[in-house]
Amino acid sequence: IGSEWKNLIVTSITDRYCAAMEELIDTVKKTEVALQNRRATRRAASGGISDADKVKLQLFLDYQQYSRHVDELGLDPTTIPGIAKLESLTTEGSQLQYGGSL
Repeated sequence: IGSEWKNLIVTSITDRYCAAMEELIDTVKKTEVALQNRRATRRAASGGISDADKVKLQLFLDYQQYSRHVDELGLDPTTIPGIAKLESLTTEGSQLQYGGSL
């Protein structure tokens, strides 16, 4: 497959992936607000990390792996517009991964 075709396919998939990730993050935020009263109990029971934070961390790890796969296809991830959007969507997960505070 030529580079142009790869780029078109990966761009289309990335755009859909961004939309799905945005929807999931929105749902997690709404759920987090709805469950705010039970949050302290859950956080203590799960070793200090909330269910929402676990989802954010997993999305960040998924983004990293996705970027690696794009690179393995011979494409520069920085040339795919949606990759930058995925990175910005997973900022909170990145902070959790590397020990920063949210």
